[in-house]
Amino acid sequence: MSNSSKQITNLLTFDIEEWFHANYEQVTPDRTKGSSFRAHMDTLLQMCSDAKCKATFFTLGCIGEDYPDIVKAIAREGHDVASHGYAHELAYKQTREEFRADVQKSVDILENLTGTKVLGYRAPSWSIVESNLHYLEVLEEFGLVYDASIFPVKTFLYGIPTAKTEIHKPIVNGKELNLFEVPMSVMRVAGRNVGYSGGFYFRFFPEFIIRKAIQSANRRGKSSIVYLHPREIDAREHKLELPSKEHFIHYYNIKGTKAKLANMLEAFSFTSISEHLSNQYKR
Repeated sequence: MSNSSKQITNLLTFDIEEWFHANYEQVTPDRTKGSSFRAHMDTLLQMCSDAKCKATFFTLGCIGEDYPDIVKAIAREGHDVASHGYAHELAYKQTREEFRADVQKSVDILENLTGTKVLGYRAPSWSIVESNLHYLEVLEEFGLVYDASIFPVKTFLYGIPTAKTEIHKPIVNGKELNLFEVPMSVMRVAGRNVGYSGGFYFRFFPEFIIRKAIQSANRRGKSSIVYLHPREIDAREHKLELPSKEHFIHYYNIKGTKAKLANMLEAFSFTSISEHLSNQYKR
């Protein structure tokens, strides 16, 4: 790895949810099958420990209810426990008051478990879009430090393709919020923004492309953000019954994800969002 890459710290994030947490209409998962969630979390925490890095764990409130010991373990190991909402509901299908109640419920659960203030939020399925961008005002009212819900791309599910691609304080209704927006990393391909370092994109692109994209961002002084779900490191985990297109997006190349993540943790420096912000910006 180049010295320029070493000098930049990238951001490691996980969306902490079960295999059945998704937002596909007319899909009712059989939750009685159980899951390997505990084993996945043990693996992720051990990988972070081995790499000597901190990460941000965007955790559902219902996970806090079902696995309080795991949430406590995340915090005990010095990671950032942030909110992913309560039950993986799409923010753009909630009213502002429903969104407020959802975030409040998750924050209360997580703070009661960890004894520390929740600093950040990521909407399930990147569901802060142009139509509900003003929901960020709710996060500011809660005193959160950052949001990481905006993906500067356009897909059939989410995205704000014209959104800023660097960390910034967003302007909503003509006012700059006292809240950092930490948008998902993108690269330019044929004049369009494309993700490369998380979820489907992380699984889809060959490792050398991801490495080059992170190195390119780091040379420009920018951090790249990795995001993954616990289910993505285990090809044997139960799967949702999805149409072919959605199945491809949700499960393509899961068998290669764990090794690819391990290689990235070895090649680049990573930390949590809150630690990065406290190091780089005056709060």
